[in-house]
Formats: sequence, C-alpha cells, structure tokens
Amino acid sequence: MWNRDVEAWWGAVGWYGKMPANGDFVHRRLSRELMQWWDKWLQMGVAGMRQRDAASIEAAYQDAPLWNFAIPAGLGSGAVQLGCMGPSRDRVGRCYPLAIVLSVPEQDFGPAVLTGASGFYRQLGISLLAALRHGCNPEQFDQSLRQACLEINTMVREQRPAVADPGADILSVLNVGHGSPLLVGDHDELGWKDLPSFFNPSSHTSYWWTNTIEGSAYKSHVHGGALNATLFNKLFISHAGYR
Repeated sequence: MWNRDVEAWWGAVGWYGKMPANGDFVHRRLSRELMQWWDKWLQMGVAGMRQRDAASIEAAYQDAPLWNFAIPAGLGSGAVQLGCMGPSRDRVGRCYPLAIVLSVPEQDFGPAVLTGASGFYRQLGISLLAALRHGCNPEQFDQSLRQACLEINTMVREQRPAVADPGADILSVLNVGHGSPLLVGDHDELGWKDLPSFFNPSSHTSYWWTNTIEGSAYKSHVHGGALNATLFNKLFISHAGYR
C-alpha cells in the first residue's frame, strides 16, 4: 500500500465539515459511510453546544486548538484513521468542525506509520489554518493537501531500524502482535512520543493530541469507546474551563 506517488495519496486523503469560505457542508474523497460515521459524532457535539450558554460556549469552541488523532479500526469505521481536525464554521457562522482523514486498512497498518508521521501531521495543521484562519476556499484547501501527501511516503521511506539499546527487551515486548520491530525515523518527534508503541489498530481506544503549528500548548487525551459528546466537549469546550 505504501509505495505510491503524491497523486495516488492525494486521492486517499479525504476531508469533511464546514469552512468559513463556504455556505454549507463541503467534502472530498470520503465515502458516504465514513462521512456518516463522522457526522453522527459531530452533530451530537454541536447539538450539545446549543443547549448551553450559546455565546460563551461558541467563543470557547472558536478558541479551541487543532487536534491530531489516531483512531483504530475497532470503532466501526472499518479502517485506522489518522488526521487532524479543528473548530470551524460556515460563512454565516454555524459551528461545525473540519476534519482531514487518511484511512489506512487495518492489515496495512504498522507502528512505523506513526513513528515517522510528524511531517504529515504538521502539514495537515498548516492546511487547516489556511481554511480556518485565512479563508481559503475548498479548492485551495484541497490542493494544499498535496504537501501532506508528499509526507506520507516520506514518513515510511525514511524509517531505519532502531539502534540496539538497553531498552530493546522492553521494545520487543511492546512489539508483540505488530509483526516487525518499531522503527525510528529522521523526522521530528511525533509530539506524542510513545504513541507508536501502544496504539492498537484493532482496539476501541482513540488518541488525540494538539497540533502545535499555531503555538498551542501541548495536550493529549485518551478516549475509550465510541466517539461521544463527552469527547467533543473535552476537545472543543472544556479547554476554556467549561464542563
């Protein structure tokens, strides 16, 4: 799966949500089933916002950071999902997040994918900022993802076997079930340094951490089970002190 050119990867990275430059939902290259999977959760979270102090909650939402994610196939989407999302709205101000998603078949996923993914996540953050803060239109946003796609091959190609060290026995234990040793790449650290060691593509546990491209403080969150209103509130509302 991983030996592809940029054009092929661009076709594999989809996105869905709302943008300030557009009046309604926009999407590219996500299946109907996957859009419905995301929409079920996001609509739940947005509906919860409307039931509270609207002005204050909306302000907290707009100030929320961008969130990287790694979501296992065990949560019902049929694939491992790697990507980034941020607090967006449409042209008339209706709140709804914008998410970029790379779907990886579970059988094709290995720890090396996350180990070298820092450049990929960084480029997703740059694209989201262009849409959320600088008003680029859907086509400009879509084209900007080519740079992120370039990083997908890079994050695998630049891996090299880890140098033996006193922790090798521990790593061999962590690698049980992954089929090959963890790899170390030339990229900057992912942000969540140990994530490649404990992310299980078959589990029901998703991982969320801030994309710091805009200078946001580093935060991380582990969520067990289906994506729900509690998770939405944690990512987009409670960062400002609301519960």
